Amino acid sequence: MERKKLLLKGRLITPEGISRENCLLETDGSIISQIAEMGALFPGSSHVVHNFGPCYICPGFIDIHVHGCGGADVMDPLPESLEKMSEWLARGGTTGFLATTMSAPREMLAGAVRKAAAFRIGRFRGAKVLGVHMEGPFLNPEKKGAQKEEYLRLPSIAELKEYIEAGRGAVKMITLAPELPGSIEVIRYARSNGLVVSLGHSGASITQVAEACDMGLTHVSHAFNAMTGFHHREPGTTGAIMSMKRLTVDVIADGHHVHPSIIKILIRAKGIQNTIAITDCISGGGMGDGIYTLGGQRVTVRDGATFLDDGTIAGSTISMAVAVKVLVEQVGLDLGEAMQMVSANPARLLGLDTKGALVTGNDADIVVLDHEFRVLMTIVEGEIVYRVMARGGGSAGC
Repeated sequence: MERKKLLLKGRLITPEGISRENCLLETDGSIISQIAEMGALFPGSSHVVHNFGPCYICPGFIDIHVHGCGGADVMDPLPESLEKMSEWLARGGTTGFLATTMSAPREMLAGAVRKAAAFRIGRFRGAKVLGVHMEGPFLNPEKKGAQKEEYLRLPSIAELKEYIEAGRGAVKMITLAPELPGSIEVIRYARSNGLVVSLGHSGASITQVAEACDMGLTHVSHAFNAMTGFHHREPGTTGAIMSMKRLTVDVIADGHHVHPSIIKILIRAKGIQNTIAITDCISGGGMGDGIYTLGGQRVTVRDGATFLDDGTIAGSTISMAVAVKVLVEQVGLDLGEAMQMVSANPARLLGLDTKGALVTGNDADIVVLDHEFRVLMTIVEGEIVYRVMARGGGSAGC
């Protein structure tokens, strides 16, 4: 389908910062074709103009860790589950995401990877599946968190190879515990196949983390959650990730998993450029309080927080727009810094050179936010996939 040429007016958030006055952004097909100050670019007969006044025109959000939302789950066998997720994620400003698996039987994991691979190259009506993030099954049972222990197993090159082949290039990231027997070989194999290798659900010592980094470990999943804490004589996993410059990290920015002051400390230790915000959203995202499932386990959503029956915190129900709100209002970042954590940094981690920033020639992945961090419009590669309609049928403004 041919995409219309769009002309957006508003306050742009670019790598140079937030524009003080309204600026113009033009899309042509699937790319950003021009960015200009008011008066330097005029609407033509082929433009569809959207004036958002003082609202913010932002780069599209990229969520590298999302299990489900809108009542659907990555592990659901039906392909419609990813369609539901795609549509709901776009409502929260996400333009691209990694479909994140849970530890499960081998054949079920392979099926989930194949389904995501097929959806990645198919048509979509919302956020784009950028690939698969395999959270497990090579995780430490002592740090299982909300993962089902019976499905955890030791790292295996043969098993990972099966998933890589099933995904036909779709598997982009794997989270594992580097202290497990066989992990070093799997890390080396994963990196040789272009995967981002991330530490998670781990009790690794600082020495074990350093050895894994030497073999290709580069990232950390949901910092502070499901890992060994910090002690001044034994730094543990947390001490390792805070002190090692070569590791980037992500953190669940929902206000429940990690206290905002700890997120602030994490950013000071790692640098804003090395810190990514994720949702770790589950099927209950956008559905309100109630009973849902995650990895075959019952999850209760209560007052926006999610718990297993034993009280273990289990994912979140937030959108990326809510994560931005938490980063600004609770952590104390400015909006430009928050954009780095939800757009530029995840794009860089995944090697997506044409995403993550409002730059001429980049993919036209765009989100418009009002001053309450509500999403007014989401554009994926030049196509409007979500908009809030104003009275009279036009797009809502601030």
